Amino acid sequence: MSAYRKEIRSTLGFSIVYILLGHTGLWVILFGMDNSVRLLGLPLHYLIAIVLGSFGVLIWSIIWCRYANQLEDEIEAENAAVESGTTNGAQGAAASSQDSLTAGASV
Repeated sequence: MSAYRKEIRSTLGFSIVYILLGHTGLWVILFGMDNSVRLLGLPLHYLIAIVLGSFGVLIWSIIWCRYANQLEDEIEAENAAVESGTTNGAQGAAASSQDSLTAGASV
């Protein structure tokens, strides 16, 4: 079940990046910013907060969605392999018990 472990790890990793991207404005204010640097009349840290915050979360969501789709396919493949192994094993056990019954009846 390594795909499930990947899912847990990716959820934790993507969540941490979400938190960091969502709080970029606070990080810029925390580490300080020179307000004399302006772009379109606004201080540069506003643009950083918008680009990395809002648009960063949007882009990160698209990346996570694509990764999650690939991971879901991997999980379905693992589940199908487990189910086919279980089904074949059950059919094989039923066939062998039926053979032993017919062999015992013919004696």
